[in-house]
Amino acid sequence: MPTAMICGGGVAGLSSALHLKQRGWRVRLFEKESELRTAGVGLNIWPNGTRVLQGLGLGDEFLSFAASMNRWWALDSDGTVTSDVDVSVWRDELDAPITGARRRRLNSMLAAGLEKDELIFNAAADRYEQNDVGVTVHFTDGSSATGDLLLGTDGVGSKIRNHMLGGPPEFTDEGIVRWRGVFECAAAGVPTDVQADVYGAEGHFGWIPIDSTHAYWYGSLAGLSTFDEFSSVYNTWSNTSVPKIIAVSDPETIIGREISHYKDHLTQWVDGRVALIGDSAHPMYPGMAQGANQALIDGQTLTQYLERYDDIPEALRAYEHERMPVAHRMVEYSRLHFNWEHNRREYATAGNNLQIDRYMEFEG
Repeated sequence: MPTAMICGGGVAGLSSALHLKQRGWRVRLFEKESELRTAGVGLNIWPNGTRVLQGLGLGDEFLSFAASMNRWWALDSDGTVTSDVDVSVWRDELDAPITGARRRRLNSMLAAGLEKDELIFNAAADRYEQNDVGVTVHFTDGSSATGDLLLGTDGVGSKIRNHMLGGPPEFTDEGIVRWRGVFECAAAGVPTDVQADVYGAEGHFGWIPIDSTHAYWYGSLAGLSTFDEFSSVYNTWSNTSVPKIIAVSDPETIIGREISHYKDHLTQWVDGRVALIGDSAHPMYPGMAQGANQALIDGQTLTQYLERYDDIPEALRAYEHERMPVAHRMVEYSRLHFNWEHNRREYATAGNNLQIDRYMEFEG
């Protein structure tokens, strides 16, 4: 039985481990923290990601706690509705709904498919070495593990990536801060089956229901980093639900984090028996809400090639060849949503949801 080692216990690592395990691999997932990651609170899982969960046999369980959308609104910051799209039809047309979910619930569901000895905490990867028959990952505490395959699913700070490339890549440094929080839909007067985006000259704000009662909001404003600065601008968007949403949010859930992606796309995701998955390969701005979805697809695609090819390095090269151009294009589309004034004009004049239009290119 071949052995796969996965370094990083987020959505990318957990889902990749399940794909491999279901296909007869022995898996060992190493997470540097003492528990599963929960940063970010909410996730937008689109049909492409939901179909991956269905392929793992987890579709029904996921939909039992996730919120499924029926409509998607786009608004201008003056309150004008620029588009109102019926996304309920995606259940039939795309074989899955667009959903929102709590990150903790999704991670817990994925982790439940692993045995205790398959999920190892407090194991921070540092570097690796390999030969023709195997690969060894070395941890910061001096221990090591050996197997047939190593996946770097350890996110934007990936040590596996840094070792592969000989150092960390250069990131963007535009100083964009993404604020987010959780609120009760009833308290804000918004539906539990509608996600929405509001576009202004200074930035953007959106929200996604994540269960039957609550939603997750997110927003960025150019040049502003503190919450007081941030909320003072959004309070002027008084013809929208934005001020009310912020006012009724649980203060303990409100967090801000600077976001970035690589200044240049990586030209290498694979080194022999080692492959990068998810944010370690292609971090992206959250403009297309596709970070987790692309990570889910990465793991599924890689496993499919491992079934097709007997040679592990050959399978990984095929994975890289298929996934790299797709993920890079999604990174570029995600970046477009942070060109504030241009994006606002596009939405005001197009009369349709440009995020949906761009996503549908990948469904064709």
